[in-house]
Amino acid sequence: MGGPSGQKNKSHKAGRRAGPSARENARRGKEVGSGARPNPKASAHDGKLQRHLAAKQNRDAKRQELLERKRRVAAPVVVAVLPLSEAVDVARFWNGLRHACEHGSSSSSTGAGASSSSANEMEMELLASAAPLAPVTVHVAAKGRVRLTLLPPPVSRADPLAVADLGRCAEMLLLLLPGAEGATGVDAAGAAAMAVLRAMGMPAVVPCVVGAAGGGGCGGGSAAAGSAAMKDRSAAKKRAEKALQPHLAGENRLHHADTPTDLAALARHLAEHPPTAPPLWRQQRPGVLVERLEFEAAAADAAAGPGPSSAAAAAAAAAAAAGGGGKGTLVVYGYVRSAGLSANQLVTVPGAGDFRILSIHGPPDPNATPAGRAVPAHVAEKAMEVEAAAGGGGAGGGGAGPVVAAPNPEEADQLVRENVPAPGEEEQTWPTEEDMEAAAAERRTRKRRVPEGTSEYQAAWIMDDVDYGTDEEEDEEEDEEDPYGMMEGGEGAAAGGSGKGRGRGAAAMEDDGDEAPELEPIADDDDAATDAGDAAMLMDEDDEEGGGAGGGYAAALAAARAAKAAARRGAEGEADQLEFPDEVDVPLETPARVRFQKYRGLKSMRTSPWDPKESLPPDYARVFAFENFKRAHKRAKEAAARATDDTDPCAVSPGTYVAIRIADVPAVAAERLAAHVAAAAAGGAVPLTVFGLMQHEAKMSVVNFAFRKATGYSAPLANKEQLLLVTGLRTFTARPVLSTDDPGADKHRMEKFLHPGQHVVGSVYAPIMYPPLPLLAFKLPEGAAAADGSGAQLAAVGALRGCDPDRVNLKRIMLTGTPVRVSRRRATVRFMFHNPEDVRWFKPVELSTKYGRRGRIQEPLGTHGAMKCLFDSPLQQRDTVCMPLYKRVFPKWPADLTFAER
Repeated sequence: MGGPSGQKNKSHKAGRRAGPSARENARRGKEVGSGARPNPKASAHDGKLQRHLAAKQNRDAKRQELLERKRRVAAPVVVAVLPLSEAVDVARFWNGLRHACEHGSSSSSTGAGASSSSANEMEMELLASAAPLAPVTVHVAAKGRVRLTLLPPPVSRADPLAVADLGRCAEMLLLLLPGAEGATGVDAAGAAAMAVLRAMGMPAVVPCVVGAAGGGGCGGGSAAAGSAAMKDRSAAKKRAEKALQPHLAGENRLHHADTPTDLAALARHLAEHPPTAPPLWRQQRPGVLVERLEFEAAAADAAAGPGPSSAAAAAAAAAAAAGGGGKGTLVVYGYVRSAGLSANQLVTVPGAGDFRILSIHGPPDPNATPAGRAVPAHVAEKAMEVEAAAGGGGAGGGGAGPVVAAPNPEEADQLVRENVPAPGEEEQTWPTEEDMEAAAAERRTRKRRVPEGTSEYQAAWIMDDVDYGTDEEEDEEEDEEDPYGMMEGGEGAAAGGSGKGRGRGAAAMEDDGDEAPELEPIADDDDAATDAGDAAMLMDEDDEEGGGAGGGYAAALAAARAAKAAARRGAEGEADQLEFPDEVDVPLETPARVRFQKYRGLKSMRTSPWDPKESLPPDYARVFAFENFKRAHKRAKEAAARATDDTDPCAVSPGTYVAIRIADVPAVAAERLAAHVAAAAAGGAVPLTVFGLMQHEAKMSVVNFAFRKATGYSAPLANKEQLLLVTGLRTFTARPVLSTDDPGADKHRMEKFLHPGQHVVGSVYAPIMYPPLPLLAFKLPEGAAAADGSGAQLAAVGALRGCDPDRVNLKRIMLTGTPVRVSRRRATVRFMFHNPEDVRWFKPVELSTKYGRRGRIQEPLGTHGAMKCLFDSPLQQRDTVCMPLYKRVFPKWPADLTFAER
């Protein structure tokens, strides 16, 4: 209220700028927030509009990219045909599908009723007598821009190598199953072919039912007849699904392929549903399905490009081969598929080897429509760029068209197979002062007790002392006399390393009856071996007492080994390895320390060290090793991506029809390739596929494959057995070293056999390969050529693991001995060694038994290799004492370095 009293009302608050906090911020010099708070509804509305706008821009960009991709004429889709049973009429299906692709369905022009059925039957009979089965590229009538390259089935479905070649190049696979009642859906050859394709990487699959009952007459007739025909077709489809289910996982839509209407629908399905991405190993490498091949002799090699025709090329190749060989330029024609092809890459040609590219030409597409026979616009633009970069001198190409890509000398991969070490690198050099100081410091940090006279190198693999009992127990056991009469006065005491108990024999053991050990019960199966060992011991003692010179011991050893052989009776080869793993007998004539001088003992396969650079063979100087394998693989994939995305000026994009000029191809190999391409054009062979290699994929290294035994292969598969290895890129013979597949381990034990259900790693000398890459190992019959697939059996399947020369594969041998007398944890073991020097030499190595006991050697007894052993727990009489020894094994260097045997 106003008035003379002077009342003053409180003024309105001024907000954040006039409050105490604002005054404090102003005093400290802080800036005060600006303006009013934005409306949250308005900001959310603006964000939603922005998101909608961004989504629309992404859709427009993808649509534009798809249109650009469609404007470029893509390569024809390779569709391969594979019947899974002999009951399938392949010729009828082939000609009908080809007619349906080129002309569509003609059944719509015929009348209804019986006339339609007879017209269909007549048309199919005419189609069945059409052209032979040969590769052909057709334009689908329903889709004018879609082209299909139809590949006929292999001549022999029983040839697994031909099926593997079909899996290399096929983008879609038509599996033909019989629809007739009582026919075998998938026979043995079809099942074997499916196993090969699964191991190679199955392409997009379209199953088809051929020859279903009622298929020819479903177009007319009475309603009852039509209904019966539909029931027959449905039943045939169910039978085909049931037969295909064990060989192809997942749900697959089956198509009927009997009438022209069915075949037209199948052709429309192939055109409207392009294949998905091929297997990953094909996505990161360019492939060219060879449609035509030419060869230029070395004298006719010129920069202007290829000139002679295919017939002249074959004649020139034959003449060069007859005249003694030589090298020349090979020209292959085909479409670039899966990834872009760079002229800086190397290529691998099946049956010839790895080569470098001279140039890539852009000839007219022979499978294009008459209006599109000219060179595509993007190819012509690329040719002008190359011509401008070359100063106007690189456009010539004759029949191969202009040069669209040329290698860059600074960036091109070099064709180097083996490593050439620098002079002096293979020699042992004197260590530097820093190395000596580091070694001395390491020795000072840990002191170990080793036998007298042991070198530092030998001490590195001697196990640490293991305490198996108290000192009192060991002293008490040392005070016990020899209870077996093995000591022979002073001589025997010197050999045994102890002078205690001399002059006491078997009678002394009878006096100490209370000290006799309690023997464990002996199983009936081991009675023969135990009796033979006791008899051998008595015979040896009698012979030695009579002045024999070791003949009794030889007889005892023979009796013990005969008992062991009797226990192994019926277990040979692979079964023997499972029952008696790695057991080796020490020869009587050669000392064990000489026979097994390359072996050493390991206390633990997991923790004991083994230097991967130690005692390498001379072949290791010829291989390459990666500092970081994953980083090299990443860089190789980045280079392949640049070639695919048109960011590499020396590359051509996928889908381009090219002519590749390959340098330095032997004339003999060119002649074989020309014969194969001619046979493939006539339908007598599977077409060749030339692959571009990623960076470093031509250099030698130690390649490791992980594989397992193939289903259905029951024959033994031994270590270092000669196999035909088929990868996605190459086919070559090798003798892989089999080893255990232990993840995270730095040492792996060699396996003598590949057992069913077991996963192993096979190591071979081969060119570098990047995963993923499939592996198929075939066992060829005796005397068969590597390139001949007749009689080959799929023995193992797997995949590439990596390239690592430092992988340590250890061969284990097991020296076994027989405990002739057991006293609690102490036992006397015979027949492992034959002289006391060997016992002393292998004394640091730890012992084990088949029943899980661990022990060590205390001292030798007598002159024939008997030894006193101490174990961590009481030993059974029927047990077997084992001593594992290890040495590193390496693959065998290949005789042929082309790695192109097919």
